[in-house]
Amino acid sequence: MLHPGRLVDTVKRRLHRDIVADPLLHGLVLNLYMNGERYPHRVNDYFPLAAATDVQIEQLMRRHMAEEDRHISLYCRAIQKLDQPVLELPLPDVYNEVIRSHTSATFAMSASDDADARRLKLAHFFGHLHFLEKRIARSLEFHVDACAHAVCPYPEKAVAAVLRDELRHVSYTRDVVRHLLPARQAGHVLALHACAERRANLDFSSRQFYADEPLVPLLFKEPNPMPIKHCLSRQGLIGSPECRLPLTRVSEALAAELERALAR
Repeated sequence: MLHPGRLVDTVKRRLHRDIVADPLLHGLVLNLYMNGERYPHRVNDYFPLAAATDVQIEQLMRRHMAEEDRHISLYCRAIQKLDQPVLELPLPDVYNEVIRSHTSATFAMSASDDADARRLKLAHFFGHLHFLEKRIARSLEFHVDACAHAVCPYPEKAVAAVLRDELRHVSYTRDVVRHLLPARQAGHVLALHACAERRANLDFSSRQFYADEPLVPLLFKEPNPMPIKHCLSRQGLIGSPECRLPLTRVSEALAAELERALAR
């Protein structure tokens, strides 16, 4: 009998292979990853360098920030190699933000915070990062395996390079929490962020599914990628719904159905 965990892994491997087989869908998934890397540039409380009184922790944060900027470049080039647009997603659609919406603790620093409060908030930031990076690294493990079967070789190289960094991020972020706080308190912080990330993962996945449930069957009524490009164009994410010949665009009847589904 197949173990439930192995069954889930099998489904995820198949899902990522199906994603990689479609350049448009592959580009969208790479954009999801890329927007997570770009997130620190869109908020003002990520990587609180001023709170790091330990030089080594500050250096780790600076290295992490530099690597995330490199990841942005890698993802953007991979997306472009697939001949797909680089997208900036709304913040509520970025996984970092979804996790934060489920996190009761804050890591936004205040001028009134004393040294202990700043240390605790810094630990919360690294706890948040640890479970975010852990989830992303696991997803990338499936994705890099799928990319090995892709026609274009560059995404595999890009994703593999990002994954190597993410695995190191998973390790050091947990170690920093344990360095900053006594063992019992560090355990509480890590448990809080583990719980928040699990809730966020379920929330993010279910929102994506139920939001798109009426739309999914319509995306297969006419040849791919015409329906998907129509939807992306109507949402302002790409410039035109036109496809390369011999494909053109969806029929007027399907366009009307897609409009109704998007309006829900």
